[in-house]
Amino acid sequence: MRKNLSKNVRRDDFLGGQHKSLSRKWFAALLWRAFPATSNTEVARLGAPVLGVSERQITNWLNCENDAALSYVTAVMVLAGVECALDGVRGGRAA
Repeated sequence: MRKNLSKNVRRDDFLGGQHKSLSRKWFAALLWRAFPATSNTEVARLGAPVLGVSERQITNWLNCENDAALSYVTAVMVLAGVECALDGVRGGRAA
């Protein structure tokens, strides 16, 4: 084990597996908070013009198929309310 803790973590630990899955689920839940609706299609329809992306892109985020860029994550955090966005950090749930 190295003294520099940042070098103890492998790149693969963050690119696959649990971290990727949890971060995508967290963002999908945040989209539901920012754009309350009754279906994925409606969330995509409401969110696309606000975020300046296609409905397909939002659907991919909701289905946890793609990672969102930080600029979109922060925009959705503001829309959903920063307090609820930080629930995951404090041990609560985003949805």
